Amino acid sequence: MEGPPLQLNALSGREASIFACLTDTFVQPRPPLPPVRETDAVAFFDRWMELSPSRNRAGLRVLLYAIEVGPPLTGRRRRLRRLDPAARASYLRAIETARVATLRQLAKLIKGMTFVSYYGDDRIMRQIGYDPDANLERGRRLRAEEGRP
Repeated sequence: MEGPPLQLNALSGREASIFACLTDTFVQPRPPLPPVRETDAVAFFDRWMELSPSRNRAGLRVLLYAIEVGPPLTGRRRRLRRLDPAARASYLRAIETARVATLRQLAKLIKGMTFVSYYGDDRIMRQIGYDPDANLERGRRLRAEEGRP
């Protein structure tokens, strides 16, 4: 599903790359699920950022960059995207289990965003057995049968 370059409206290329790396590390998709680059996860997150209030966008940008540059602060030699997959996963687990509650909450926030962005891809939802179009049609049919608006 490699296609033309992704058109970003809110994220920089670097921010998109950091988010894709985080998504790949948190979700760890394995066949038959496609890799992050073959989904709309980054495009979804870009739209999310675009529609978010400016303060939220600024805060999420700071969070992305902090996670990217944080590994050397925890004894690792490289930034997040330069680490091998096992070291990235270890670093993110360290944040998720940090003593400081705020760090754990921020890790939970960004992890949730990666999962929503990845699993919100229509093709993935269908692949894991969820068909939003069928559910919408079923709901419309039930409302009509019951005479509800």
